[in-house]
Amino acid sequence: MTWKRIFSTQRLLAIAFLAAALTSTGCLVGPDHCDPGAPFLPHWSRPLPDGVSDAPNDSVAWWTKFNDPVLSEMMVRTAQSNLTLGQAYERIAQARARRAIARGGLFPDYYMDASYSRVKSSGNGSPFGLTFNTPAFNYWSASLVDASWEIDVFGGVRRNLQAANADIDVAIEDHNAVLVSLQGEVGANYVQARTLQHRILIAQRNVQLQRQSLQIAETKLEAGTVSKLDVYQARSNLYSTESNIPTLRQNLDLSYNRLAVLQGMPPQDLTNEVMGARQLFKIPDHIAVGLPIDLIRQRPDIRSAERQLAAQSARIGVATSDLFPKFTLTGTFGVNATHINQWFTTESIAYNFGPTARWNVLSFGRVWGDIEFQRARWRELVYAYQQTVLDASEEVENALISYRFTQVRAEELRKAVEAAQGASQISEVQYEGGIIPFQTLLDAQRFQADLEDQYVAARGDTYLSLINLYKALGGGWQEPFAFGSIDEAAGVPGELQLDPQATLPGPNAPGANPLNPVNPVPPGEPVPPPMVIPAPMNN
Repeated sequence: MTWKRIFSTQRLLAIAFLAAALTSTGCLVGPDHCDPGAPFLPHWSRPLPDGVSDAPNDSVAWWTKFNDPVLSEMMVRTAQSNLTLGQAYERIAQARARRAIARGGLFPDYYMDASYSRVKSSGNGSPFGLTFNTPAFNYWSASLVDASWEIDVFGGVRRNLQAANADIDVAIEDHNAVLVSLQGEVGANYVQARTLQHRILIAQRNVQLQRQSLQIAETKLEAGTVSKLDVYQARSNLYSTESNIPTLRQNLDLSYNRLAVLQGMPPQDLTNEVMGARQLFKIPDHIAVGLPIDLIRQRPDIRSAERQLAAQSARIGVATSDLFPKFTLTGTFGVNATHINQWFTTESIAYNFGPTARWNVLSFGRVWGDIEFQRARWRELVYAYQQTVLDASEEVENALISYRFTQVRAEELRKAVEAAQGASQISEVQYEGGIIPFQTLLDAQRFQADLEDQYVAARGDTYLSLINLYKALGGGWQEPFAFGSIDEAAGVPGELQLDPQATLPGPNAPGANPLNPVNPVPPGEPVPPPMVIPAPMNN
C-alpha cells in the first residue's frame, strides 16, 4: 500500500467538486418570497393642513427642523445611552450569530481525536473453558480526519440560511422602530416640559397682577370707598391662581425625570438643561409627508413585518426539504498501532470514505404537519403585515387631523387672549376710577388667566401633534447606529459605555432660571408687564 494509492488526487477532487456543485446548484424546494400586497390609498383621504404637502418625505432627523440645540443634544444622548435601544442592538448581534450557525451547515464538519489504552484479555472469560492467555499490549489510535458533509441537494440548508439572513433584517428594523419610538417620546416630553415652564411663568405673572389688584382693593378699603367683600374676593382669586402652580411644577418634574431616564441617566432635575429660552421653538414653515405608499419603505415596523414574511417563506422550504432524502459524504482517516513509533508507517493507516443516503419514508404525518404549520404561520404573518400597513396609515391620518385642528384651536385662542387682555386692562382702569364693581375686574382677570393658560397648552398640543406626525411617518431611524456600525466589515461593535457619574447642572447653578414656587418672580426682576400678544402661528 502506498500513499499515492491511498490519496488519489483526481478522485478526491472529483468527489469534492461534485459535492460543492450539488450544494450550490441543487434545487430549492419551497416557495420564494414575494410581495404579499397591502391596502393603500393613492393619496391621503383628507386635505392636508396648511404648510403640509405630499412632497417626498423629509422626516429624516426631524428634530433639527425646530432649530433647538437642546432638543438635538437630547436626541444624540438618547441614541448613545438609552438602555432599551442597547438591548435592541444586541438582538442584532444575536441574529448575526444565528446566521453564522446556519451558514456553517453548507460546509463539512471536521473532527480530530486521539486515544491510548493498555489492553489485556481475561484468561477466565470463555464459557467453554477455552482460554487465550494474550499478553498485555499498548494500543495507540489517532483519527486525523473524521469528516461528514451533508450535500444540500434540495436546498434545506440554503433555505435555513435565507431565513437567518431575513432574521437579521428583522432585528435591524426592530432596532430602528425602537429608535423612532424613543425619539418621539423624547420630543413629546421635551415639549411638555417647555409648555409647563411657560404655563408656570404665565401663572407667576398673573399672581403678581392679582397681588396688585389686592393692593388696590386694600387701599380703597382703607379709604372707605369699598367693603371688605372686594378684599376677600381679591384674596380668593390670588390664592386660587397660586394653587395651580404646584400642580404644574409636579408635572414638570415628572417630565424632567422621564427625559433623564430616556437619556440613560438617573432621574434628576433638568431645569438648567431644558429651560433655555422662555418661548417654545418655531414650527417648520414647510412639512413634507409624502404619499401613503411611501410608508412601506419609511416605517421600520412595516419593513420588519415584510422581512418576517421573507424568513417564514424560507422556513416553509426548510420543512419541505424533509420530504426528500438526505445525502451525506463521510470519511475517516487515521492511524492505529501497538507501538507509537509505528504510527507513520503505511501499515498503520486506516481509512473509510463513502456516501450515505437517509430518507424518512414513514414519518406518520410529522413532516407534512410541520409543512402545514409553517404555511399557516406564513398566512398569519401576511395578515399581520397588512394590519401593520393599515395601522400605519391610520396613525398618519390621525396625526394629520390632530395637527390641523390643534392649529385652528391655538389660533382662535390667540385671538381670545388678545381680547381678554384688552378687557382686563380696561377693567382695571375703570375699577380704580370707581366706574365698575370689583367683581367685573375679578371676572376679567380670571378669564384672561384662564385663556392665556389654555393658549399655551394649545400651542404645546400643536407641537405634540407635529411630533406624532413625524413619528407616524417613521422618521429618525436613518441616522447612523448609535451603538456601532451595522456594516459587518467594521467588525464587532464595542460594549455600551455609560458614565455612572454623569449628571446635569443642578437647579441652583450659576445662570439658572429657577421656577421657585416660594418666590414666583426671580429676585431683582421687575413685575412682568401684561403678556405680549403672540403673533399668529407660522406653519
